Amino acid sequence: FTATMFATVMVSCALGHGQLNYPPSTRQGLPGKTWPGALSGQGAGGYCEQPNSENPHNPLNGACMLFSQPWPANPKISVIPGPPTNNASQFRTNNVNVSGGPNDWSATMPWRAPGSAAVVGSGCGSAGGGDAWNANGGWPATGMKQGQDPLDVLSPPPFPMTNWTRGQVVEVAWGMWANHGGGYSYRLCRNTPSAVNEACFQRTPLDFVGNTYWLQHINSSRYAFPRVTLTEGTFPAGSQWARNPIPTCAPPVGKGQGFTDKCGPEGLEYPEPLPGLHGFGYTNNTDCTDNSCDKFHDYSIVDTVQIPQDIPAGDYLISWRWDCEQTHQIWQNCADVRIN
Repeated sequence: FTATMFATVMVSCALGHGQLNYPPSTRQGLPGKTWPGALSGQGAGGYCEQPNSENPHNPLNGACMLFSQPWPANPKISVIPGPPTNNASQFRTNNVNVSGGPNDWSATMPWRAPGSAAVVGSGCGSAGGGDAWNANGGWPATGMKQGQDPLDVLSPPPFPMTNWTRGQVVEVAWGMWANHGGGYSYRLCRNTPSAVNEACFQRTPLDFVGNTYWLQHINSSRYAFPRVTLTEGTFPAGSQWARNPIPTCAPPVGKGQGFTDKCGPEGLEYPEPLPGLHGFGYTNNTDCTDNSCDKFHDYSIVDTVQIPQDIPAGDYLISWRWDCEQTHQIWQNCADVRIN
């Protein structure tokens, strides 16, 4: 992995942000300095943007600042370790009609081999994206230090806020501030001190139930749509991953990565679920005052997953992992749950 290759990777690492909205998480930032993700009220939808912690204009923020990305001392983080396994256009989210060749700029992005790229930390994200700050908008949540693991610095609740039963079908949800395509998965790991890590989460990926996901507005209204689920070429083998339902703008072939909100003549990478639910996000300063784009911030992406019948009862962490296709970034959050 040469210096030139690393420079290419870092050009692609623009600002993205997402957060776990349900179940409620106490592992998203310091109490009183973060609005944890939620389905309604403070922290709902994708409103998780965190200003630079050196000059915060809103300290009650930062739930979506736990992620992984490469830096000079660790250039292979969030880069798939082999050839891409996700090549079919119906599962792709960026540059969807190009697979292979010089114009396949997403070939090493995490979503091109879901679950296979290495992450930093315990599987719950890393404050600011890793041990070193990168000039791409990634910084730790207010009060946290660069590279801190939330499991090391954020105390668990006195009891899990969510109780599930073995074999139960449960709802999970996440929200997005800046859209980098890709897709996501949910996993479980027994909450045993010093034993929570990415490998543990990979041992228990959760299956989605049915073929439907919902977009839940911050006003609690819901809209149902067919989920696009990928199981081939995923890691662990056969694990289920859902395509991000919010499309980005399609760039001209071989000319950039679509960091825009208002699309050009190329249109969208794939159809939007509701009018205005497309684009990159407000942070690129594109004029969306006509309310024609970026409306996905008002929604949580809700799915149902199956809790395995054969796992031991006890306290667990559920990890949400979002592998991007537009950038070398993987966003993660964890929540404490008790399974009876």
